[in-house]
Amino acid sequence: MAHEILIVDDETDIRTSLSGLLEDEGYTTRQAASGQEALDMVGEKQPDLVLLDIWMEGMDGLECLSRLKRRAPDLPVVMISGHGTIETAVQATLKGAYDFIEKPPSVERLLLTIDRAIREFQLRRENVLLRSRSGEVHELLGGSSEIAAVRHTIRQVAGGDSRVMLTGESGAGKEIVARLIHQTSMRKDKPFASLSPAAISDATVDVVLSGILDQIKGGTLFLDEVADLTAVMQAKLLRFLQQGGVEDPKTGQRKEADVRIISSTTRDIAALVEGGEFRADLYYRLNVVPVHVPALRTRSVDIPPLVQHFVKILSPDASSQPKMSPATMAVLTSYPWPGNVRQLRNLVEWLIIMHPGKAIEPDMLPTELTRGELPVDDGLLSQIVTLPLREAREMFEKSYLCAQLRRFSGNISRTADFVGMERSALHRKLKTLGVESREA
Repeated sequence: MAHEILIVDDETDIRTSLSGLLEDEGYTTRQAASGQEALDMVGEKQPDLVLLDIWMEGMDGLECLSRLKRRAPDLPVVMISGHGTIETAVQATLKGAYDFIEKPPSVERLLLTIDRAIREFQLRRENVLLRSRSGEVHELLGGSSEIAAVRHTIRQVAGGDSRVMLTGESGAGKEIVARLIHQTSMRKDKPFASLSPAAISDATVDVVLSGILDQIKGGTLFLDEVADLTAVMQAKLLRFLQQGGVEDPKTGQRKEADVRIISSTTRDIAALVEGGEFRADLYYRLNVVPVHVPALRTRSVDIPPLVQHFVKILSPDASSQPKMSPATMAVLTSYPWPGNVRQLRNLVEWLIIMHPGKAIEPDMLPTELTRGELPVDDGLLSQIVTLPLREAREMFEKSYLCAQLRRFSGNISRTADFVGMERSALHRKLKTLGVESREA
């Protein structure tokens, strides 16, 4: 598919000329006569590259560049100008332009620059995606007591062959725990396989189990989300566990099962057993050693090392690694993370793509992480405007800091990071305003 280039220039003849040249080279083009029109067009559909004139009526090219980069940080923009100076070129580069070309552009240089810019930005995105797919985390990071307890349990159960059932919310890291158990067990040199009930049917259970026994003989089988097993699947899995094998559907001969079973679920299996939705005899056979994987929101102290780990393994190179400001890390550690570690990993991957190598401030985070967190006092403004400046400022500061303390559950350090104050200075300010804090 042809790459699309957006040409932004307030002179019709130049837009038409560039468009004809690029389409002759196999590109598709769109044209914008102003900076605002360019922003609107990028909002509707992002092109592969923007050719942007600097000197335009109304919004100039440098302002348009700044706004484009806020909306689409990964979009390559090549600046063109008939009145270029070194200072202007430096400004454009600092604002995120890929290159700066003087008018009239050399056709050879223009085409070479466009080709190089598109290929480099595509390669950067592909590298991030490849690292995302191949860089599986096979360790439990963090120093929280919750994750330390899981590590301890892994060490205890790894040496034996007992069946383990992992419980916890989606995205909390149950498969990682299963892999760690396998990697530290006597079966570590044998294969590890994952099977989800959603990938099989009642009619194919025996065939799938028979095939897995051939593939991972002596290894570990991870049954993901066993609560999704149908009644027929439950009966067949129970027979498989009771008999220690399965009948080969091709030969009819019995096939021994030399595998360790680790299962997982996000649901309350005990409640499903009580309600008759899950077989009690199967539950007790799977749940020999129960291990709970804690939700990320219960171990927020682990978020900073997780963020740094994901930044390191997902960035294509060191220069692409974004850096979290203290205020941003305060937001990340206070967010409830309904998608747990998986959601945090996805966020870091998004930041690498959208803001490579940048210092990440809270306003650069997705809106769902920052919006709707603070209750709004509709009567505060009406009270403030009736007061002298000093009293109004004091009332606002008190209300603002109390709201931020609630946001960070009374944690002074995180609140100080977010509001941009030293911890000791925040303590003094709270004391002056008559606000009690839980931390000394």
